Amino acid sequence: MNNKNKLILLSLIILFSAGLTTACGFRVLNGRESSVAGSAAYGKKLKKYNDISEIYVKPFKNFTYKSGIGIYFSNNIANFLDTQTYMFTSNKNNALYYLSGKITSIQNNVMSYTGVAAAVDYDITVNVIVSMYNTDGKIIFRSVGFSSSATYYNYINPLVAHKQEKEAIIRTSKRIARKILIYIESKKLTS
Repeated sequence: MNNKNKLILLSLIILFSAGLTTACGFRVLNGRESSVAGSAAYGKKLKKYNDISEIYVKPFKNFTYKSGIGIYFSNNIANFLDTQTYMFTSNKNNALYYLSGKITSIQNNVMSYTGVAAAVDYDITVNVIVSMYNTDGKIIFRSVGFSSSATYYNYINPLVAHKQEKEAIIRTSKRIARKILIYIESKKLTS
C-alpha cells in the first residue's frame, strides 16, 4: 500500500469514528449531554425560575402522520433548556421535574404554485400539548398548547422536498422549545 492510500484510509477511519460519536439522534435524552450538575461544574451559572431546575424531558409522543418527529421536539427542548438556562438534566433518577408532551397535529398548507400548477411553497404548522410536574406528583402545568409554523420550498425532487420539510419541522420544534421556556419562566411571576 502506498503512502497516498494509507493517508486516504487513515482519513476515512478518522471521519468514521467522528461520525459514530455524533450520529445518535438520542444523544441529549440518553445522558450524553451535560446535565445541570455537569453544567454547574464547568462554571456555567445555574438559572432557576421559581426554584424550577433539573428538568428531565420525556420523549414526546407523536399522534401525527409523520413518523419519528417526536425526537426532534424532545431533543430540541432538552437542548434549549440545557444551553439557554441549564435547567435540563439527563439523569431521570435525579430529576426534580418531568416535562412531557405530545405532538397532536401537523398541517401542511400550499402557499404558492408554479406556472404548471405544481405546488412549490408550503407552510407547515405543528401543534403540541405539554405538561410539567415535579417528582412528588405536584402538577406545575398540564396540557398547555403550543404551536409554531415554518415555510419551506418543495423542490421537484422528492428527496430534496423531504429534507426541506424535515428542516422546517426542526425549526418549528426549536421555536416551540423557546415558547415552553418562556412559559416556565412565567411560572415565577404567577407564584
